This record gives sequence, C-alpha cells and structure tokens, in this order.
Amino acid sequence: MTTTSAQPFANNWAYLKTELRWLDRLLMVAVSRQRQHEKVVDRVAQTAADHATSHWWKGIVAVKQGIYDEGPPPKPSATKSVPYGEHLETCIQASTATGVCLALPYLRDRLALTTFEKNLVLMAMAPEINRRYGRLYDFLQEEAGALEDLPTVDLCLRLLCRNDQAWQQARSRLTATDSLVQRGVVEWVGDNEGTLLSQQVRVTEPLLGYLIAEAPTPAQLDMLLTGDRPPLRSAIALTDGQDNDAENEGGDDLPHLPRPEATAAKTVTQPLPSGWDHLALPRSLLKQLQYLSRQAAQRQQAEAEPGLVVLLLGEAGTGKTSAAGAIAADLGQPLSCVDLTALAPEQYPDVLTALPHGEDGLLLVQHGEQWFGRNAVVDGVWLSQWWQWRRQFHGLTLVSAPTLQAVRPRWRHRFDGILSFPQPDVRARRQLWAQAFPEPIKTRGFTWEAVAKQLPLSGGDITEIARMAWLDLQARQKTTLTLRQLETAIALRHPHLRDRVKALSASPRLPQS
Repeated sequence: MTTTSAQPFANNWAYLKTELRWLDRLLMVAVSRQRQHEKVVDRVAQTAADHATSHWWKGIVAVKQGIYDEGPPPKPSATKSVPYGEHLETCIQASTATGVCLALPYLRDRLALTTFEKNLVLMAMAPEINRRYGRLYDFLQEEAGALEDLPTVDLCLRLLCRNDQAWQQARSRLTATDSLVQRGVVEWVGDNEGTLLSQQVRVTEPLLGYLIAEAPTPAQLDMLLTGDRPPLRSAIALTDGQDNDAENEGGDDLPHLPRPEATAAKTVTQPLPSGWDHLALPRSLLKQLQYLSRQAAQRQQAEAEPGLVVLLLGEAGTGKTSAAGAIAADLGQPLSCVDLTALAPEQYPDVLTALPHGEDGLLLVQHGEQWFGRNAVVDGVWLSQWWQWRRQFHGLTLVSAPTLQAVRPRWRHRFDGILSFPQPDVRARRQLWAQAFPEPIKTRGFTWEAVAKQLPLSGGDITEIARMAWLDLQARQKTTLTLRQLETAIALRHPHLRDRVKALSASPRLPQS
C-alpha cells in the first residue's frame, strides 16, 4: 500500500469492505497455492495414499516443469509502501477521532484481543456477509464440516499464523480461560468429542448483528458484553426445574403481587434426569460433572473441607439445570433452584438464607449475573457474607450465567470451578428428541436423525416442543406423531423454522418408534 494520508471511514460498512478486501486477497493467495500444490501432486500421485503422503515425497520426487511455469517473479516496486496493518490502524484512529464507531476495532480494544483473534472473528463473520467466502473456505478445507460455509480452527490458524511460534501462541489463546468462546464472542460448531482443529467457528448471533451494523455504538456492545437485562421483577417466581433462562417480556409493567408463601426457595418438583446417562452433554463435560459430584460427597463427610461454589456457563436450554439435577440425584439430595430475575433485591436475604433443606440440599442460583455481573444491585458486603456462609456447608453451590463475560473479573477468580455448557450438536439433539417424550411414540414422515440435523435447537427448546406435541397427541388420542403435527408445534415456538421443517419431507422416510 503506497503512502497516502489516512482517510477516516464513513461508517462501519466502509470499514468492513476494506477488511473483506484484505481477506479476499489472503484467500485468493491460499487458493492459488493449493491449486498449484494439487497440480504438482496430481502429476505423480496414483493412489489416495500418494495424495495423503504428498507432503513427504514432494521433497524427494522432482517434477519436470519449465523455469517459468508459475510465471516470472514479480518486479520489486519502486514506490515506498506502508504496511497494510499500519495504514488500516491509522484510518481506524482517524475514524475514532471523528466520532465514527467501528464495531470490530471497538470489540478488539474493549476485550484487548490479539490481531489473530480479531482476524478470526472477521473470518467467521465473512460468510454472513457474502456466501462466496464460505465456498472458498470449503475449497481450502477439502472436507465437509457440520456447516459447509464456516471456517475451521485449523484453516484460521493456517491462514493467519506466519510460523510455528505464532501458531502455538494463537492456539493457546483459543483454549485460555478468557478465550473468545468463554467470552461469548464465537462458538464452536462440530462434534464436541472431536479435536479443536476440526471445530468450525461461528460468531454468536447477538454479537454478529452488532458487528455488521452500519452505525453501531459503544453502548450497544457494552450491553451485549455485560449481559445487561431489564430491571428485576418484584414478584417472586421460582423455577420448575427447566432452564427457563428466557425472560418473560413485559413483566416489568405488572403490579407487585405479594406472595407470602414463597419466602423460601422451593425444591424442584418437575422430573429431572435420574442418572448421568440421560444427560446429552459432551463426554469431557460429563466427566467433569461426575468429578464435581464426588468432590461434593467427600467434602460433606470431611467437615474440615470447605464447600465448593462452581460457575455453570451456557445459554438458555443447554442443560445446566438438568446437570444440577443429575448431581443431586447422584448425591441423594434434593435440588433447590432460585431464579434471581424473579426476585426483588429486598427478598434476597429471606429467600437465600431460608432454604427448605438447609445444608442437606443442593442449591442452584440461576441468572448469577444479577449478583456477580457489572450491573449487580446487590450489596457487595452482603454477597461476600453469603459466599462464606455457603462454603461453610461443606457441600456444593452452583451458580449459572450465560457467558463468562457476564461475570465481573473479580468474582470469576473466586469460583472453585467453571464449567461451560455448549449448544447441543447433532448427536446430542438426536438423544434429546428420543428421550423428550414421557412414553415412546411412533413417527411418520420423518426421523429424529433428520430433525436433529435440520433444526439447530437447544435442549430447552426440544423439551418444550416435545411437551406441546405430546399434549396434542393426548388430546387427539393418537400415538403417532406426523411431520405436520411436529411442524405445528415447532412453528408455535419458532415460526422462522417452518421452512426447515417442511424440508424434512424430502429426507428419507424411515419408520421410527
């Protein structure tokens, strides 16, 4: 890039177009190299094994070619140029000085992201702007992932890292406690039991809308990162055993209705998984939960050991409450759930210190960001006292939150453990659909395998949709669920998925019971 005066970007879209042109050049160079590699390999390789070992024999076998088969080397430019990164940063600073907010640079500065992390987010969001990037990713990856138009971690590392040291540093950032996934910026898509390199990268939906907006504001990003929610509701309503993390909109206009009978947390009465086999979670997470259960059991027996306070991270319907229920069943204890969004601040002391089972029960505090987030309204001294009080029980206290970023840094380090609950993959969704009905049912016109592949629903969504479909079958006195009936249940909760459900009719129709 030649030396020119830095001009500020007119808006966020103008900045994105510049970044995407850079990504375009990066991808086209990679495509050219891969095509040249395939051209050389195809001259010699005769079997699939030859292709798989080409990285080894290419340094031994000489392939005849003319001296200028790849074109003459480019002539050095006579004009002095400024590195692209420096010029771009100058334009970004000029834009900031004129009051123009650029979403991705502001996110980078807000979270202190490395250049690799910023560019990884750019690669992940590019297919959302133009599907051509997805086709280029698909060509460069040479293998089908869960979604064809998303880049894999392996591709991002190969394209964005110049050497082994940069590769190692970048990979370590992806597994750090403050990684992009832990902060809720991106999410992995793929088999949870596979390698990190095989995972595909997708920008989380709320953040994506901010990043591609024409005129984003810093306040919008701050609200997304802090998990800011509407004011606390005054009426108390304790959970019924499901991950009811979705807010009841419009509840703030309701008058205060006193409910003196609800002065303490109630034991979960809705059926929860009675064992570990019912949890549709990654194997690594399941082992961590079982380890946590053993720790809680031993600490209750050894009174010298303090109790544990553990943070559960995950969006609505990812199985946090179900996991707490499985731990409670393993310990032989009742589970008490308290939803902080349903409590007024003045109700905290009464509800949280008057549990029905005292130190013999397992406590799950839902929406923990109401206490431990940046916009918490609870008194810090009281919260510290409550923390110490729970640790004296020698057992286990669980606190759930949507993302690690929703919890203030000074509280993150005080938790004895942090477990992340991902959105279910195809295998987990298939298991959730199969066990979501109270009794085995027959299906006609579709299979649960096809539904799991076509509809990327959360565990909470699957449970609610299955409940509606089951009640409808009971009302009709039917025992077979048809595709039309399933479509009706799904459309009631997610109208935008109606076309995807209809597409199931084109999939193989195998009987399933």
